Amino acid sequence: MKTPYLLLISFTIILLASCVPESEHNKIVSERNELSLENDSLKKELEGIKFGAPNLLSDGKSFYEAKEFVKAKEKFQALVERHPDMPQTLEANKYLKNIDEEISWDAAQNNNDIASVDQYLQYYPKGKYSSKARSKKSELKELNQQQAYDNAVSQNTSYAWKQFLEDYPNHPKASAIKRKIIQLEVDEIMGNSNTGKMPAFDQYGGYGSDNSMVELKNNTGCELTVRYSGADVKMVIIPVGSSRSVYLTSGSYKIAASACGANYAGNEELHGNYGSTFYISHSRY
Repeated sequence: MKTPYLLLISFTIILLASCVPESEHNKIVSERNELSLENDSLKKELEGIKFGAPNLLSDGKSFYEAKEFVKAKEKFQALVERHPDMPQTLEANKYLKNIDEEISWDAAQNNNDIASVDQYLQYYPKGKYSSKARSKKSELKELNQQQAYDNAVSQNTSYAWKQFLEDYPNHPKASAIKRKIIQLEVDEIMGNSNTGKMPAFDQYGGYGSDNSMVELKNNTGCELTVRYSGADVKMVIIPVGSSRSVYLTSGSYKIAASACGANYAGNEELHGNYGSTFYISHSRY
């Protein structure tokens, strides 16, 4: 008997819930629609105020004065696009004529690298900040040069010093660096397990002299480079089939020669006049 009683109650509730007059339902729907339209209208009105010409101009100028040039450009461009015929657009266009230069110079200052400064000078060689840009470039080159020099000192390889001179050929220590490169190349060649042994020079006069002379002949079939590291530091490049004379202070030398992709090295005591003919032989076993 309990089950029918529960069913009866459920049916009654459903019946009561469904008894809503149609007119009242339509009224509610109508009111909701009107409220939605009012909200849409309000949103459009607020958007019109926010993106109106006076506000866009004011916002753009505020960002410009705060040196937030990218944001300022967005506001001025929005003004020009949305309100092309408004009086404020004329003023916005005046700002837009200069703002790209401001953005470029701002990047050059903040990035603090030569590439950014060069980009500014490329587009604005006679610009508002061109004088400052050239001064900044000089400062950055000096700073970069010192950093590059310190890096070469740290690595202390012939390759590192060559790269440094390529970037800074007019460095005050360029002559000393060139000597250092030759010395390092000799040491690097001598320390390489693939380096061949260079035969001794033939002495033919001037024994015990304070100065020495070496006549070199290149019969290798390739360009020959001979480096001397000792009392003097010299490098001589000899074309195929040619001869060169090298004058050196007498003393102990480490000598490294390169030709046809191969390296040779040895030690010599030079105290007079010498001669040497370089050639490459291929032996079969």
